[in-house]
Amino acid sequence: MPDWEALLGRQWPKNACDRSGECCRGAAQIAPWRNLLSLAAQGDSTARDFLNQYVPYLSFAMAQQAAPDAVEASLQVGREKGYHLEDMVFYHCRFLKGQSECQIYEDRPVLCRTFPESPFGAIPRCCGYYQEAQQCLGQIEALRQELARLKGQKALLGLPDPA
Repeated sequence: MPDWEALLGRQWPKNACDRSGECCRGAAQIAPWRNLLSLAAQGDSTARDFLNQYVPYLSFAMAQQAAPDAVEASLQVGREKGYHLEDMVFYHCRFLKGQSECQIYEDRPVLCRTFPESPFGAIPRCCGYYQEAQQCLGQIEALRQELARLKGQKALLGLPDPA
């Protein structure tokens, strides 16, 4: 169980995917394409697996047209994390047929089987996991606020920080 599931006392729903294909048409990487190629050539299996499955769009406009919700979700996460958005590259899955039919669904790669790994990723509004992710993020914000409140009380009481 991932740490966030234990912390929030909930598990990511299984089979919430609505098979819209948005994540398949709008995958993003913050690393420029050439950097991924270099990593793959150096033996990085994550970069190699990603590039074996995904093909970069020729332009940002093409990605935006094909997967507007996924592109916006990735840009939002990029803004929140302070990424250089000009380095973001959008990709589409080479196994997607039409708008949302996976040609290898029964044998799809681990990346697809585990999507989304957590509520912290770029989850498009049209995704079946979106509402659950928003609820998780709301819980996390409530925990942050409670922690800040408790730290404030600790400071008021003059309690030392644990070593």
